[in-house]
Amino acid sequence: GVRRDGAYHPARRRLPLLALHSGKRPRRDGGAALWQPSSRAPATPLDPRLGERDPHELLRRFLAPVEAKVFLRSCWASMAVATHGPPSRMRPLIRDFMHDLSIPALLEETPSERVHAWVRRPQAAATDDGGPAPLESVTVDAEAALGLARAGAALYFRAPEELENLLVPGLCRALGLAFAGRYPGDGRPRGEIETFIAGRGHVTGWHTDFQHNFSIQLRGSKVWRFKRGPVLHNLRALTPHYNSRSAYEQQMKLHLLSDPSSPDFRPPEAFFEDAEEVTLTAGAVLYHPAGIWHQVECNSDDSVSINVSLSAATWAELVGDGLRQLLWASPALRAPIVGVAGGLARTRAAVEAMLADVRRRAAMLTAEDLLPPAMLEEPGLPSRVNVATSRLGSALLLRPGDRFSFSRLAVMVELPLGHSQADDGTTFASSQSEASDDGEAADHGSSGDAGQSSRDDRGAVGAGPQRIYALHVNFGNEEVASWLRVRVTTPWPLVSAMTWLQNRHLACRRAEEDAAAALSGVRASDGLGAFTARELLAAAKSQRSITGGGHMPAGSGGARAAVQWARVARLLRVFCHCGYLHKLPSKARGARAN
Repeated sequence: GVRRDGAYHPARRRLPLLALHSGKRPRRDGGAALWQPSSRAPATPLDPRLGERDPHELLRRFLAPVEAKVFLRSCWASMAVATHGPPSRMRPLIRDFMHDLSIPALLEETPSERVHAWVRRPQAAATDDGGPAPLESVTVDAEAALGLARAGAALYFRAPEELENLLVPGLCRALGLAFAGRYPGDGRPRGEIETFIAGRGHVTGWHTDFQHNFSIQLRGSKVWRFKRGPVLHNLRALTPHYNSRSAYEQQMKLHLLSDPSSPDFRPPEAFFEDAEEVTLTAGAVLYHPAGIWHQVECNSDDSVSINVSLSAATWAELVGDGLRQLLWASPALRAPIVGVAGGLARTRAAVEAMLADVRRRAAMLTAEDLLPPAMLEEPGLPSRVNVATSRLGSALLLRPGDRFSFSRLAVMVELPLGHSQADDGTTFASSQSEASDDGEAADHGSSGDAGQSSRDDRGAVGAGPQRIYALHVNFGNEEVASWLRVRVTTPWPLVSAMTWLQNRHLACRRAEEDAAAALSGVRASDGLGAFTARELLAAAKSQRSITGGGHMPAGSGGARAAVQWARVARLLRVFCHCGYLHKLPSKARGARAN
């Protein structure tokens, strides 16, 4: 609550010791769902532009006075955290991004095609267990939404995109989500910001969310109540407060799959009697994790808040996509299911044989396949790499005798984007012909593209004829969307090396499938198509000058060899960093070479 003098005091309901604890760290007492530090956040402005400039400072201001490392270690995904501060700290957000909380202006700018309005009919009956009558959600256009709001309905719609594009990626980065903070394929941030507008007496009944949320109270006040949720890391929400059962079965089948502490879609009212409670006023920030039961009541005439919802990728998604991609390599598993009606015993026998193949392929999948170093890069995944100038993987020490294998989840595709053609029909792309519309995600980062010059300056690094490839890693999902996609620009002296790699990769895949068909077995420890850097160097040396597109540097044979090794080593480092290749451990002295 808030006294008339504006001073904050603990919430009126008797809370567990954790919620009243005034120290810097929450104390776990087993069942607590809420932590309220007694000290207040400073008046430091909560400026959304920090999402671009300094994401870690943005998170620090969101959580103040709680330290980010304490929050991540003790509170994330386990309990709600409410921090209180002066309303003035929200001024940059309200003035520069939220139209000074003008409802007509916010409705005009929302990216939502339709606005959700929550209404509760006066004649609606309460639930059987004594809870309030369920809400009815209707979707309307902005003009109708404004009229419903004036009649007392609560509104729910997307916040301005400019705000979303700053806060969602910024918080994902500060929380260390890396690749898990963006969708595969198009690279969209995995989150959004909703605006909530409600009046006094509006109650959103008990429910859980599947996202992790940061709610910011901009005007008015709300009372939030919490109880520990029934599932850790839930996949879907439980929404008994809606007067709709369209999602009931989907929510319940995933709920029951997840070993819940309670199988109820909504526990009885008695379960919530000892709920922990906090009142948020303007200037407060509340983190509430996925899966926690919560109820929200507006206790002011005009409440406006925003909710930053984050839905990070799960390990099941990452591993599941990788496994499905491996299964797609099998002709038997790619085959459509036909002719099975009436043949139960025969079909089951065939499936048992396929399951043995599934287990063999799953055993070959490695953490290196799933998580190349580029997947964990900040501020974002590399999307463009020029091998002539890139420094990706520069810390990796290489020698000509080092051994490498191909990732089982990587595919290299040559892009037909060139504008010039050699006498033998080979197509190149010039340093100025890199189109941006090449099939999948927009760019979120780059490496080594700077410093390219025109084709008239073919002595410059990165200039002259080039080939462009798209490296895809882990795309075993319904949309065939890649978790990592890097557009690789390769200078002409490495074209033969690239051709050798692609041919070697395809030959090794074919040999592995032939071995599987012959039931001869392939050891996962062998890697896929092991080769040495020296072999790739020999392939690069076979490159001849094409269309006058360059020349080997003058000098002694040793100098030319050093330059070519430097190019090949850079190519290997880039591909190890981006997940096309794995560097294998050195063999013991005297061991037979592969």
